[in-house]
Amino acid sequence: MRKQLFGNPMLNTSRTEHLYLLVSTEKWRNHFAALADTLGFRLSIYTEHGQELFTTESPNPLCRKVMTCPEFQSQCEQYCTSTMLEALQERKPVVYKCRASIMSFAFPVEYVGEKAIMLGQGSFSNYEDFRSFLNVLDSCGMDQLSITTPLQFTNEQYAWKVCRLVDTAVHELLSNEQESVALQQKIDSQKKVMGKWYVTGTEEPETYYEHMMSNLLILLDIQHIAIFSTNKRNGIYASLYSLRKDGETVEPYTLSKNDIIVQELLRGKPYVSYLDPPLANRSDFLREIPVFYFFPIVISNKLAGILGIFESVLKESDINIVTAFCRQTALSIENQRLHKDLSKKFNRFATLSELTGDISAIQNYESLIQAILDKSAALLRAEQGSLMVLDHETDALLLEAKKDITDSIQETVRVQKGEGIAGRVAELGEPFLVENVEDDPRFRQKNRIRYKTRSFISVPLKTGGRTIAVLNLSDKTSGDVFTEEDLKLIQSFANHAAIALERKVLFNQSERLKKLSITDPLTGLLNRRHLEERLEEELSRTGRHGRNLSIMMLDIDGFKNYNDTFGHTLGDKALKMIVETILHSIRTMDFASRFGGDEFIIILPETGESMALNIAERLRNDVAATTLPTPNRNGSDMSSVTVSIGIACYPEHGGTVEVLLENVDKALYRAKHRGRNRAEVFS
Repeated sequence: MRKQLFGNPMLNTSRTEHLYLLVSTEKWRNHFAALADTLGFRLSIYTEHGQELFTTESPNPLCRKVMTCPEFQSQCEQYCTSTMLEALQERKPVVYKCRASIMSFAFPVEYVGEKAIMLGQGSFSNYEDFRSFLNVLDSCGMDQLSITTPLQFTNEQYAWKVCRLVDTAVHELLSNEQESVALQQKIDSQKKVMGKWYVTGTEEPETYYEHMMSNLLILLDIQHIAIFSTNKRNGIYASLYSLRKDGETVEPYTLSKNDIIVQELLRGKPYVSYLDPPLANRSDFLREIPVFYFFPIVISNKLAGILGIFESVLKESDINIVTAFCRQTALSIENQRLHKDLSKKFNRFATLSELTGDISAIQNYESLIQAILDKSAALLRAEQGSLMVLDHETDALLLEAKKDITDSIQETVRVQKGEGIAGRVAELGEPFLVENVEDDPRFRQKNRIRYKTRSFISVPLKTGGRTIAVLNLSDKTSGDVFTEEDLKLIQSFANHAAIALERKVLFNQSERLKKLSITDPLTGLLNRRHLEERLEEELSRTGRHGRNLSIMMLDIDGFKNYNDTFGHTLGDKALKMIVETILHSIRTMDFASRFGGDEFIIILPETGESMALNIAERLRNDVAATTLPTPNRNGSDMSSVTVSIGIACYPEHGGTVEVLLENVDKALYRAKHRGRNRAEVFS
């Protein structure tokens, strides 16, 4: 049952049935679920009247907590309603903070005339918004949230990036879905028309010719009939089939493309016969045939075949019947070819949809790059190709994947924008379709030896109007040239590939930035700023549930002397070894961070004073037993260090982050003062 967000529930919702059926399919649900998981936003689609068509998960847990409060619920729905209606009426995306201070976006969606709204809900933009939300919970008389993992914040800039990415992906997918629907409708319509004829639509042209000849042979009491079919390479019309009523074998005949018979038919004459003066006194096979007629078989405005009738005089009514048979046969063949072409297009678009789904599921960047190239080559049946990704810092294309005889990248290839064919595609942002590189006025360059054909396609991969890569394909397995149909097909796939590639790059960048923002670059531990945030969260959780919590502060004894003696390079290496020892000594539930220099803080959840001392002693002994790297110097015997440890416990030694950090520092000072290489509890 669809949920009502806003508007009149009695309004007619059949206007979105096509969209509802589409987004209800498993393929679309999986696609949106993958987008939501990757980007960290809950995605929903609502009709223009507020009915929920689809959502990637149950309502946002943060919203769900306060939606039980009637006053807040009415404010929340009214706030989202006005913003979503604004996006629909203005026909443009909107990024906003909802009533619960959750960063969200909305944009209009249209499919086969049906209008809807896409809603995306992320998380809080900062810690202040989260605290504001907690205040709302208090005002509604609700319990505080139970948070067991670090909060992920979403700023406005990232929300806009996600909004644009989802907007582009949804509109591209809906556009291609509409193309597939329209194509299927054409095929169905074509089948209905073909069903009125006597053929099934699966025969080859020769079968149509045989059918026509055998019927005419009987119907008109013709003595001899033949079909001349053109050879595309030399233009000669050779007798494909030749039948005689008496069953005698007939030698094959040929007509040159320059023959007067062919020329007259090409000019549009309905037929030529032995009565035409130019055909008298022929020196070829017609010299022995006193009576003959030739009728054109025109397919797609081309003289594809010629019907010859010999040794029988035709009445005017007979000529009309033969003409009608030729037209019907040509029409059947043309529509049969059209049916094949449409079916082929439909199958290729179906393949395109499947390939798009395949690349959307690939998580590894290198695998995605190679998959885009391989599937592009399979789509156009190309034997060779390459994918070059644009480095926006250097404005150069870098070869990331290739497909050829060697099928491996053996050298680094960089092409500047504007250089070569791929560079020009990157600069102009427009595709190149080349039938013959040697004759094309844009290039006129000698074809390279490693290419079998002179035809190729080069298309840009673009998102938001920016070129991010260039895809090059050459050498069709059939040896044919690439066509406009090939170009349209690969451009459609390139749009999907660009989205997948941009999404992966964006995800990797966000992950790297997120890691850099919370970790110390040398040790990989949490940094001081994130430590304080994490400690605040742990204290809040511990206080709500009435549990214990302890923290330890470690200082490496004499580490300055180690650095002065062996140098900072070896000091950094030693510091990493000590960090590995610390991580090995503490529990998986504990959190270690670098507080500064050679000082570290360890958060020990669910831990009282006694257990904290045990962990501290184990850690102290493990560090003392660690052999540190030393250069080969005479008289240098320092190969290990010790640590001094201070311990403070919650709530005995403080109820806030500031007080606990102050007291654990005092405990560490006491350990230092009492001889180092020991653990002291604050008192």
